[in-house]
Amino acid sequence: MKLLPCFTAVSLIQFSPQIVQGEETEIMSIYSSVRRALRENSEFKGELESVKISNAQIRRELSEFGWGIEALARYEDRSKPQNTREFIAVGGVQLPGNESRIFDDENLTARFGVKKKYATGTVLEVGSRFSRLSNTLNRTSANSLFSPEYETFTGITLTQPLLRGFGKDANLAGVNIARLRGAAQDILTRVKAMNLVAEVATRYTDIVTADRVLAVHGQNIKLAEQMLTRNKELVKSKEGLATDVTTAELALYQRQDQYITSAADKIERVNTLFALTNREPDLDGETKFKAVSSFFSGATMKGKRELINDGQSQRLDLNYYKHVVETAKLNVLRAKDVGKSQLNVTGSAGLYGLDAEADGAFDEAAGAQGTEWSLGLNFKMPLGEDGAAAALEAAEAQVRQTQLELAKAKRNISLEVHTACIRVDAAKQRIQTAKKAVELAAQRLKQEQDLFDVGEGDFYRVVEQQQVLGDSQVNLVASEAALSKSVIAVWLAAGQIFERMGISNAEIEVMITRSKEKE
Repeated sequence: MKLLPCFTAVSLIQFSPQIVQGEETEIMSIYSSVRRALRENSEFKGELESVKISNAQIRRELSEFGWGIEALARYEDRSKPQNTREFIAVGGVQLPGNESRIFDDENLTARFGVKKKYATGTVLEVGSRFSRLSNTLNRTSANSLFSPEYETFTGITLTQPLLRGFGKDANLAGVNIARLRGAAQDILTRVKAMNLVAEVATRYTDIVTADRVLAVHGQNIKLAEQMLTRNKELVKSKEGLATDVTTAELALYQRQDQYITSAADKIERVNTLFALTNREPDLDGETKFKAVSSFFSGATMKGKRELINDGQSQRLDLNYYKHVVETAKLNVLRAKDVGKSQLNVTGSAGLYGLDAEADGAFDEAAGAQGTEWSLGLNFKMPLGEDGAAAALEAAEAQVRQTQLELAKAKRNISLEVHTACIRVDAAKQRIQTAKKAVELAAQRLKQEQDLFDVGEGDFYRVVEQQQVLGDSQVNLVASEAALSKSVIAVWLAAGQIFERMGISNAEIEVMITRSKEKE
């Protein structure tokens, strides 16, 4: 008996739009899947939040150099015993006997000003001081003009570190570290985007592979059904054996079991892809998946050496580690600064006013009734172990560590590209052997079928060869899928996954830029 032509595994399954319950069936492609993942993947959205955090840290460090407002208000009320001679000397009235002499003091002091730190370490303060002074001296002394008295001072104060905190390098270290970390986070986000694209493309390939495997099993089920029908007809006409019917039934059930297993496997793969693209399960199984094009066959792939060079120049990982190294170097600079002694020079100058009324005091200060200036030094030096030396040692060790990580990353890129290329070559060779195996299995099946048709063969051997052919077809599908996934791995290793998947740098830049915007 003649069997239907064997299924050609090299053909890809194509789907066309369908109308289901008044709605168009969704048809996904590998390209639409990766773009949806970049928009909707929960983990990647979380990574974009990390970009916001880095940007906020930069703003926080820069805020140290912005203008700030300082204000202070204090009221004091003191009653203190005074020595009799001192009390009299300042105009106090001596009381008889041993009664205590009391000095009463009631003061109100307020300060207001603005303050700014510059990259050189210089701190500028511009402000005013206002005081209301009322005490026993003012109230009792004949020499006192004002009781109470009001005084004001308006001026500027400059503080300049000479050792710790001196210069732009020391003061901008925090800002520069935050910027480097922000840039590193941008790069890391792009790297994770690349990994996500490669993962989605690989998982999509698994689904298309599952569809093709299902097609093989489906075709084998049809062949088994035809064989069963044919053998039942032969038994009915007394030209066949009942055992052949049993064998055909067994083959049918076995192939149905293979189909059921493969169908469940496809659903699992679909759910994996949907998890990456943040989709709900396709309970009705209505979503269709376009076949992966020959673009993923690696036919136009560059040579190994050229791909390794591309990886060394295009992989973002290297830029990330370079930023990490520079960050570690800045930590060394900051640790050296912290270990220095502190020596600050401070100078102030301003105008002073004194009057019996508050507004009069301000007027007098504006008219330069008096002046006030000061100049001083402030020195601090820790004694013994304060941890600064240990912090510097740790920072220097971190530099060496990050440099080793950078060198390791360079080596790993070459190894990753080379490994991926080897897998592409192996997959291509496997495809050739798998095609040959399909060809020989089909030939062997025809031989057994021809023997059976003339009554010289065994039906069991026909069934057996059909299974061999089906397994060979599935193996060919797997080999072609391995090639596609290996090509994707090469693109990722060489830093070309965005370009190969049709994703422009502008699209990624928009994502990063939007993530930096304040909510």
